[in-house]
Order: sequence, then C-alpha cells, then structure tokens
Amino acid sequence: ANEQIYNNATEKTKIIYTATLAGVVPGGPGHSHQSVRDISAVGSVPGLTAIEPCSEREARLAIRWAVERNPASTYLRFVNVPLDLPYTMPPSYALEVGRGVSLRGGSDVALVGYGPVLMTNAWRAADDLAAGGISAAVIDLPWLNRIDDEWVRSVLGRFPLIVTLDNHYVTLGQGVMIAAALARAGVRADVLSLGLTDVPACGTNAEVLAHHGLDAASIARSCSARLSAERRPRTLA
Repeated sequence: ANEQIYNNATEKTKIIYTATLAGVVPGGPGHSHQSVRDISAVGSVPGLTAIEPCSEREARLAIRWAVERNPASTYLRFVNVPLDLPYTMPPSYALEVGRGVSLRGGSDVALVGYGPVLMTNAWRAADDLAAGGISAAVIDLPWLNRIDDEWVRSVLGRFPLIVTLDNHYVTLGQGVMIAAALARAGVRADVLSLGLTDVPACGTNAEVLAHHGLDAASIARSCSARLSAERRPRTLA
C-alpha cells in the first residue's frame, strides 16, 4: 500500500486515507493487526500530512481540515479502542498545522503525544506524578509529520524535560521528529522518547501497554527516574 500512496502523492493526486487499528492496541489479535510502522512509512511521503486526533472533536476538525483546507493528501490515523477520556479540548481550540495544544498545565516535565490512548495514559501519569510533587504538562500534538519550529520553541522550550510518547516504534516515530525540531529551534532540553522498541506484544490492552512502557504507571516511573537522574549530583571519576 505504501507504494500506491507514494505514487499518488508524487502525481499530486489528493486522497484522504483513513487508517484504523493504528497503534499497539487492541493487543489481542497480535502483531499482524498492530499497525506500529505506519508513521515512519508515510511520514516521508512528499506532500502527505499525517494526523492522529485525540478526541471526537479533534477528529471532526481533522476531517474538515483534510477535506476543505488541505490541497494535498492526508493520512488520518485512528485507534479502535473505546476510552473514557479524562480530558477535554479547550473551547477555543482550532487546528493549526504543526502546532499542538496543552490539555493540562505543568512545569517540571512535558508529556507530548497524540491520540486518545497516549493522551489518556499521559493524563493519568500526570496524576501519579502530581502525587509525588512533580508537575507534568500534557500536550497533544496531532500532527505526526509536520511540526512548527516556532511552536516548539515557544511552548516546549520552557520545560527542563520533554517526554515524547509514540504509539509506534520509537525509531522514526513522532518523537524523533520532535527531537529534530527542538534541535533546529535551539532548545536545550533533556528529551526522553517512549514507545515500542521490539515486536508488539500480544495480550490484553492493559498488559500490552504495560509491557511497552506506555501505560500511566510506566510513564510516571520513567519520568520520575529521569528527573531523579538529572538532579543527582555528579562526581568526578
């Protein structure tokens, strides 16, 4: 399918692709049904924009943007897992290419990701971190392969630790693109990228997310460990 998408894009044919079963969950069917390589596959296709919304409202905005505002092709990435979202989008929120939105304020660490699975677990991880005195912001960045450097500088540049979350392999996922944007913007922050590093596990959704370190408890532990390491006094050998 990637060859056809590439050919269509290079021929300047506008097509809206709808990708379902995206990401590591549902975990029951196994890795043949877990789409965790698609961001890297379509992210470099010329002119194609990839988006994963984190709520019904953002999905409607993304579809409207793809139909009415984007003259080129769009890849809409959707998960197939019912979730009770602990967050709401800001009333004034509007899609702006390459820019995200803060769902929850914080100062010690920014949890940056996309989609309802990651944002739900990021929110709950922020709750866990708050109980330990760590202030974590939750930032939704639905644009998977288009990132605004000025937005990165102004919004992410104030955090000492930025944790990127990928419902995808870490290699060539959104987190890699965020790290590159931070470098281009001259932001000197510590970046921790969480996501898949091996073949997706098979099991219940909770088991699979925990196995890959993407459930709330694992995200909170990773943040706490990284912050503790940063604050530990360094000794000369």
